[in-house]
Amino acid sequence: MSEKKEVSNIEGFSSRRFQKLTEENRELKAYVAEVMQRLRQNERLFSRMFELESQVLKSTDPEDLCFTLLRGLRSGFELDFVRFWLDRSSFMGGHKLDALSERDLVWVEKGEIKQMGLSRKRAWLVQLSAESSFEWLDAQDQHLGSIALLTLGDLDKPFGVLGVGSVDRDRFAPDQSSDFLQHLSQVVGMTLEHAVAREHLARLSVTDTLTGSHNRRFLQPHSHQPLSQWFGKTKVACLYADVDQFKLLNDRLGHEAGDEILAAVSKALRAHVRSNDPLIRMGGDEFVLLLPGCSEEKAREIAEQTVQAVAGEELKDGEKTSISVGVAFSAVDKDMAVKALIAVADQAMYVAKALGGNRFEIAESDSGSGDES
Repeated sequence: MSEKKEVSNIEGFSSRRFQKLTEENRELKAYVAEVMQRLRQNERLFSRMFELESQVLKSTDPEDLCFTLLRGLRSGFELDFVRFWLDRSSFMGGHKLDALSERDLVWVEKGEIKQMGLSRKRAWLVQLSAESSFEWLDAQDQHLGSIALLTLGDLDKPFGVLGVGSVDRDRFAPDQSSDFLQHLSQVVGMTLEHAVAREHLARLSVTDTLTGSHNRRFLQPHSHQPLSQWFGKTKVACLYADVDQFKLLNDRLGHEAGDEILAAVSKALRAHVRSNDPLIRMGGDEFVLLLPGCSEEKAREIAEQTVQAVAGEELKDGEKTSISVGVAFSAVDKDMAVKALIAVADQAMYVAKALGGNRFEIAESDSGSGDES
């Protein structure tokens, strides 16, 4: 009897042990399946992230970079909300970023990021509700269930915040891992800083430090191009300005006065034109101003105003200076090279100088007629 009971107990124990092993095996399989699913999700996530990073690194300027990030995050990560908040007092404040709408970008004032407490760590995960909201969100963002706030730049001196959001309250719940988001925060911050630095260096390389105008290096890539390739199919006016007796003034009054003259000429040429009209210091005391879409009447007016403005400048010891300006226009029926138009304006400038200076001359047209001031 005892043997039968012992056998029965052993069988019962074995049965229970087998059931437990079966249950543990089922749980293990479920766990492995869940881990594999997460690994596949993470693989897809990092694949999309790598693709986005590659696109970002190809961006040519801060505006293009921000636009690429916004578009890539929305489409590649199924987000319902993506927005930059950038500190107006930071290095980003000098960039207009016109391609970004008010929904894409909001400027905040100095210290606001720290006041919100966002500079204490890289990533903040927030579940949103009527009782728990984020004050930088608008009324039109009330449909969001959760957001992640990524601090950009050095935490001691952040320059912005990138917000990404979802209607799903669990997407960015505080108990979720934020490793990926912290990585994204650092990538976005560093690439924006590098993009601004690259743009600044590129601008310096084609900028004349004395006058703030472009230098000859800026013109080099365009010099042999047809005007239409640079400005499109439109008539272009060109002003070529040269300071009268500059070397004598520079020798008599000193280099500091010479620098003041060049700065005054640059300012006078800029006074009545659009901010994107190329003004180039060709070297020494010579300047070229290109005016796409400018009428002949307007170009004459600008030339006259520039000559008068420079003549009105008073230098050291009451000395005066003046400039000679040549004005040329591209032919309507001929797509001139940029350097050819500049050469015609240069010739007209020499005519103005030969006639005594302090004047402008219009280059002769193809028909042979010319005008003078």
